[in-house]
Amino acid sequence: MTWAMANDGMTDPAGTLTRAGWHPGRDAGDEAMHAITRTAGLGPWILFPAAERAVREFYGLRLEPAAHGGSEVAATGCVVDPQEARYSGPALHRLADTLDTRLFPLGRTDADAPMAVDERGRLFSVGTGGAWLLGDTVSDGLTALTEGRRPLHVRARKWHWPLTATPADLAAAVRAALVAIYVLHTSGLFDARTLHVRATSLGGAGVRVLDETLPLRPGPLEDSATPLIEAMEKELSAVSQTPHSCELTLTVPAPPDTPAPLSELTCQLTVGGAEGFTLSLSTPPAASLGHPATLVDACVKAFDTWSTPQSTSS
Repeated sequence: MTWAMANDGMTDPAGTLTRAGWHPGRDAGDEAMHAITRTAGLGPWILFPAAERAVREFYGLRLEPAAHGGSEVAATGCVVDPQEARYSGPALHRLADTLDTRLFPLGRTDADAPMAVDERGRLFSVGTGGAWLLGDTVSDGLTALTEGRRPLHVRARKWHWPLTATPADLAAAVRAALVAIYVLHTSGLFDARTLHVRATSLGGAGVRVLDETLPLRPGPLEDSATPLIEAMEKELSAVSQTPHSCELTLTVPAPPDTPAPLSELTCQLTVGGAEGFTLSLSTPPAASLGHPATLVDACVKAFDTWSTPQSTSS
């Protein structure tokens, strides 16, 4: 049986893979399949096409780190054998859950970090500092690892923007939230249809007195400002509170049809608490990769431009 390799047109210009014994169309055949069987038999691993292709093409390679030590970070060698990472189930399954995909062990780096391939053929490792995307393809990931190219950290991210308004009150918070809704829309993240308000008494030190989701009016966003302010004031009055007696947090919820990972994004405006008047944006680890990351970065850039002073990220 001939197995069609998918090497994405890779030519291995640096020669790293070629020196390790790789060549176009390589297929480790029965040896690779035996390694897959032994790996799958010792853990809850489910084989999928991208993983089988990767193991068959690269199984048995022992890659050495580049002699120059690494172009961006320390170069690291590795061995491609799924059995080397078959006992790394907890860490790899946590990463798989985070990314909403399946992972299959592929090997281990010289730094003792397990490597795994996902259903899209991307190569990941889990080691010091958390999870890392080595490459969008296995060949790119292996080459990047051994050449010392910087991997992408798979992690949750959060930004804070201190805002200025005189006065920093409910009206200012609502109008800032509407700006955030506009930025989320123009950045391609999602089109919000509601605004959630949470009020905590005693400037954030007391109890939650309000927790409501209010709809936006159809049409221009500015048409929603006055109705939202009036509705929130009415809700607070009903619990014997005023906007100035509470910490107010306005959250822009993603619509129910928003796909993951953007559905897990959190955008909030806070006013009246210990941090003053702030805008924050939080994103899940999966949003640090690929197209979602591009959209998030565009949103952050827009918030940077709009807000004063500039943001701090963590």
